[in-house]
Amino acid sequence: MYTNLVCFDDISQQNSNTIVVLIIYCVSGTFLTLLNKITVTLFPYANLLLIIQNTFAVVMLIFCSRYFRSTFGALPALNRTVLQLWMPLVFLFVLMLISSLSALIYVSVPTVIVMRNLTSLFVAFLEYMFLNHKTNRLSIFILLGMLGGAGLFAKHDFTFNVQGYIWLGVNIISTSVYQIYIKKVIHLAYFENIGSIGMSYYNNLLSLPVLGLIVCITGELGRLMVNFDLQHSQMILSISVILISSLLGFSLSISAFALNKLISATSMMVANNVNKFSVIVLSEILVKSTLDSIASIGAISVLFLGWLYSQTTTSTSKICFAILTITLIISAALIETKYIKTLRFDHDDYYKNFQPIMYNQTISYRYPMKAITSMKQRQGYDIYRAYLPRSSKAHRLTPQIEVRSVQDYPLPQNCRIRNASIWKTCDAHECQPYTGLINWDYPQKTIFGENTTEFINRILEIAWGTNPPSIDLYLRGGCHGIMEMKYLFESIELFWPRFLGSVIVVLDVGDEPILKYFLPQQPTHHYLVTFEHTPCLPGRVFNQYSYLNIDRHSSAEYIVTIDSDCAFHAPVTPDLIFRQEKIILPSSRSYQPDVWRRSLEAMMGAGMYDGHYMVTQPVTFARSTFSSFREWFYETKGICYEDHVAQLSTVHYQEFCWMCQVGSYLERGRAKKSDYDQYWYQHFDNESLEPMIRFAIHVPYEPFLSSAIQCREVICYEKSVNEIIRQGLCRAFGPSIFPVCMNNINFNYVNNVTFSYGQFEIQAANRSARIDALNQYLKRLARITMISLDD
Repeated sequence: MYTNLVCFDDISQQNSNTIVVLIIYCVSGTFLTLLNKITVTLFPYANLLLIIQNTFAVVMLIFCSRYFRSTFGALPALNRTVLQLWMPLVFLFVLMLISSLSALIYVSVPTVIVMRNLTSLFVAFLEYMFLNHKTNRLSIFILLGMLGGAGLFAKHDFTFNVQGYIWLGVNIISTSVYQIYIKKVIHLAYFENIGSIGMSYYNNLLSLPVLGLIVCITGELGRLMVNFDLQHSQMILSISVILISSLLGFSLSISAFALNKLISATSMMVANNVNKFSVIVLSEILVKSTLDSIASIGAISVLFLGWLYSQTTTSTSKICFAILTITLIISAALIETKYIKTLRFDHDDYYKNFQPIMYNQTISYRYPMKAITSMKQRQGYDIYRAYLPRSSKAHRLTPQIEVRSVQDYPLPQNCRIRNASIWKTCDAHECQPYTGLINWDYPQKTIFGENTTEFINRILEIAWGTNPPSIDLYLRGGCHGIMEMKYLFESIELFWPRFLGSVIVVLDVGDEPILKYFLPQQPTHHYLVTFEHTPCLPGRVFNQYSYLNIDRHSSAEYIVTIDSDCAFHAPVTPDLIFRQEKIILPSSRSYQPDVWRRSLEAMMGAGMYDGHYMVTQPVTFARSTFSSFREWFYETKGICYEDHVAQLSTVHYQEFCWMCQVGSYLERGRAKKSDYDQYWYQHFDNESLEPMIRFAIHVPYEPFLSSAIQCREVICYEKSVNEIIRQGLCRAFGPSIFPVCMNNINFNYVNNVTFSYGQFEIQAANRSARIDALNQYLKRLARITMISLDD
């Protein structure tokens, strides 16, 4: 009786240990992948991150081996023979780690989890080629089913990115070769008693010099030292996340080692699959929802078949499951093919496959037009939902020109220098406007006879979905910019969504008579025109100061700011403004590095200059950022912004940059977390970031004729705007929509300004990355174009 009780107690204790270890394993495995996704976003130095994590693992292994030897045992010794045999594994191990982290930069967590399962396919192939290992027919069918499921997933992957998938391919291949090589090495006499702890020790320790060499070659350490700011909230957060991820990585290794001793191989496989499902579910909830129904079918099929592949020898009943699962994948593929049969396009010349299906009435016979529009918008939202922020404030305004009376905005109450001469009113004298006719030279109707503006708006309605965020387009203009605004407003009518909010135009008091010269005669957007009294500030400084107060005129969630001497050249879809639900905020520390520094630090303090934020047009901000910036300025300086401007030396007037001030506040000023987290910080100097697609040009500084230093003459200006609009339309839609595009039109001009600014290369990403980013934008646009044509 006593013996039975003792045995029962031992079994209960073992079960308790197993449960504890299993929980540690699942929690570590689940949150490590999610945390690594967050870490590579906060700390874009993959090799340095791996050095920190691997060093942490080595230190912890040495510590545990010394003080918990009964559990961990002694660490294996190193000698020349061991190094020679083990170093190929180390190189593969490093390649596995780098490719995994690099893939996470570009694609979602579910994508990484699903695609890694294809390792089984490559391992089976390599075992057949090099180890003469035969695979039974059922296993082959299951592996092919996994490949089909992965293909289905990839086709509906909202985060699809060529670079990301290339890194995943590298990861799959390196992992497969690692598994094959280790099977051969582990049976050698040198490694008979090495165990999982010893392998982890060898891999982590020997990887450090390899990673150190890569860091030196890539220059990551130098870039980190330039950007390092321990006082910045993001750097502190990065350090915290790295330490937690290092701890989770170590606990995952140890718990996996312990769990292999406590449970069977089958149970371990079940735990792994539960882990993968948990990671995907939590990623969808906590990080970003990126799966639609068909992608979910593909993901579940791959994971289920991965488990089934490991069970093919246990029971013949698994054959039925395999057949049913493969049938499910084939059915899903057929449904998917039927569902988007019109969305196929060639990667190199996608628009040539556009089919003029304007007169296909199969849908119209079955559903009313309102229902069709709603269905199309849901399809468009599926394409762009990985970009769009969640919103509940969308408001559609009636197309019209609304002119508001002059509104006076007194200085804030916390300002003390209220009688400064610069704040007195110095309204401009009546201006003699220059205006003239414009000879437009772009296709104004589609092949179907539809107005180009209406055609593009239908496409944008689908792209932005049923509940887009509220966004105002804002510009500060004046009498001398009448012709510039005429060109800009034509491009707005073409390319800017008319349903997001207002086009806000702020003019000087006294400019009322010029409205008739530049506003559209039959506007399709809601134009809101208002006027400001001009203080006795130099023109440039007041213009910049005015932009810092644009939240006075707008009630939208987001405000896109643009200068009057710009022109749009691409349909503005969500992916041009947002990335991962955040506003794309571009900046550069290498482009014109010191032009704005002196003036900015005179306003905001020494060391506050973070970079050049006026590196493109237009630029988007959250409306709430402007009031937060003014509050931060008062709290940190003890005086209001206007008082500081009143005391500013005139030597800084020509170097005044409002965008640089707001950007530096967000990145250097310890901004509120709610403000900071609204932005995707697109540092152009970071070559690992996906390039940003510019969708407008700053006409005077980006002329069509490269020989022109600046383009302000009417002939040059008109030629540049006509050319950029024509090339933009033809690049986006091709000759199937605009037959004139067959007439020897090239895209050199529009492609160049898409990634450069003022004839300067401003993005560090290489040519291949730029081509891929542009192709991805155009492919998404092609998909919604086909949806819009399917009536």
